[in-house]
Amino acid sequence: MTAERHGRQVLRGWRAQGIPAPDEASVAQLLWLLLLIAVVSAPHLRTLPFWISAIVLVAAIWRIGAALKRWPMPGTMLRGTLTLGSALAVGVVYRQISGLEAGSALLLIMLALKLLETHSARDRSLVVLIAWFVLFAAFLREQSLGSVPLLAAGVVTGTVALLQAARNRQVMTPLTALLLTARLLMHAVPLALALFLLFPRLPGPLWALPSGAQNGRTGLSSQMSPGDITSLARSSEAAFRVRFDGTPPDRSQLYWRGPVLESFDGRRWRALPDSARRQKSGRPLPPSAAGAAIYSYEIMLEPHHQRWLLPLESPLSWDIADASLSPARELLSARPVATRSAWRGRSVATPRFRDAREPEQATREVSAGRNPRSTALAAEMRAAAGSDRAYLRSVLGMFRQQAYYYTLEPPPLGDQPVDDFLFRTRSGFCEHYASAFALLARAAGIPARVVTGYQGGEPNPLADYWIVRQSDAHAWTEVWIDGYWQRYDPTAAVAPQRVDAGMAAALPGSVTTELPLLGSSPWLGRVAFGWDALNAQWDRWVLAFGPDQQSALLGRLGFASPTLRDLAMVCAATVSIILLLFTWLTLRNRGAKPDPLEESWQYLCNRLARLARQRKPGEAPTEYAAVLIAARPELAAPLRSLTALYLRLRYEGIPERAEVLRFRRLVRQFRLPPAGARG
Repeated sequence: MTAERHGRQVLRGWRAQGIPAPDEASVAQLLWLLLLIAVVSAPHLRTLPFWISAIVLVAAIWRIGAALKRWPMPGTMLRGTLTLGSALAVGVVYRQISGLEAGSALLLIMLALKLLETHSARDRSLVVLIAWFVLFAAFLREQSLGSVPLLAAGVVTGTVALLQAARNRQVMTPLTALLLTARLLMHAVPLALALFLLFPRLPGPLWALPSGAQNGRTGLSSQMSPGDITSLARSSEAAFRVRFDGTPPDRSQLYWRGPVLESFDGRRWRALPDSARRQKSGRPLPPSAAGAAIYSYEIMLEPHHQRWLLPLESPLSWDIADASLSPARELLSARPVATRSAWRGRSVATPRFRDAREPEQATREVSAGRNPRSTALAAEMRAAAGSDRAYLRSVLGMFRQQAYYYTLEPPPLGDQPVDDFLFRTRSGFCEHYASAFALLARAAGIPARVVTGYQGGEPNPLADYWIVRQSDAHAWTEVWIDGYWQRYDPTAAVAPQRVDAGMAAALPGSVTTELPLLGSSPWLGRVAFGWDALNAQWDRWVLAFGPDQQSALLGRLGFASPTLRDLAMVCAATVSIILLLFTWLTLRNRGAKPDPLEESWQYLCNRLARLARQRKPGEAPTEYAAVLIAARPELAAPLRSLTALYLRLRYEGIPERAEVLRFRRLVRQFRLPPAGARG
């Protein structure tokens, strides 16, 4: 039997006699692991099924019961069955085992099951490692500034738990462990900061991962029917934030252009497919900026999983390389906006722009047999008007002068929705008025289309940006006259305060705010705006930090047109400099002040080598002690004592000088038996 096998038997023998092995977990170490599991699990609890939380709770109770009451730990067969059964359950519930939701569930289950087989320091370290993956999954799920304290608590708790898990049963006091953790994390800060700033990024944040929750987020659509925008208008969720360079336009000029809807079947408006729009020759010309103010701005978009970039109309330029302007003047990204993203652009806030190309046939079509009363009204009014422009003014005058109402709760419409709205209900939201106006224009022979997007916004008085919310979602109309697309907003004829002052002014109390303090008092309102400003800075400088910001950073360092290779070289050089600096500081301290504890331990190992063998590189002190005790059982007591003292002094914080001198004295006093003698 080799000494190694005998050593392992010695460790098992300690446990059989009720004597804790050197690496056996203490109750305090388990409590630190349980605290870590509680912290990293908390962000997931409200989204994961209850049975997953129950598995984690049962595993925790079982493990602590095994430590305190000597409950039997589950065997290999039971653990294997639980692992396979849990993975199968996750697959059935989520119909996959990958992705954020299913992956988080699987990680939590694996974390709980791993806790049931913690027999050594290595097992405890694996629990901490899995817990950090669970914590990272929480960051993928929620990246707002409000989640940072909980994530930071997870990092601190994980580091403390790792330090405690590596110890020889006796844990550090919480204060000592926290101070040591703070020192370690402070050492990691320069390296983490360098990697965050300089590690080459792909477009979009590295930690972006679409989730089911994000996929279900509301927003604009390429289709519109009565009630679609009304549902958006009740939400105060931010759609994007915008920061102007210089004085912003007047609020009534803030039209953020989104989907353009040309096709109408009598009830629903739809955007034409790209293939139909490509039939129109040529690209749209930029709007004339002569005599008009040009506005430069930066938009921070919330993910909406569509391609619209929502510029201030009409866009002149933008800094997204793969973005393009559609024939309908929609600014489109090459890919859906699945993460928070920032871009800069320039626009002319003008209600008309020239487009000499013939409009698509779809912008002239009136669905046959649908809304006949509206069609007849258009013919009558156009005949009475002297021109197209006069006719359109008369339609606006009808909305303005007759009993039409602006409401978020319009009555339901029947099979002829425009007829019902114009002649029966006379109550509606922006999509009702835009749809009716466009149909009346088409019925009079004027090409028209509906544009959806956002109108207005709310300036943050504590910061230089505007918040555009889902409640600012809006629909208006464009008609083609004399080679120009001209914006008409019939909602402004019915509820001018909607355009001038926003939804809250037009319909007080209609919007449910996500800032509960807003509106309760001026002081609390400032607190709410301050919190939103902090979140905006977090989004801008952390979550949206990407390739463009890295290029700008290298530009300040002297790289005229930095490439990916330049970025990789600067990143590697910076990280190398930091590591060399740390290495130099460590070696300098060692050279200036030899470690007496390490010297004594090496001296002891060299003396003990003749009992069995030399200590292997990387061999743990407890493992080496077990081999020696297996070879010379009569030395078990002093070897255990010396090993335990060394581990305590080595890993339980900075040892006191008196304790180190005591260890050195004990090592010197330790007498080896004569060669060949056996007890």
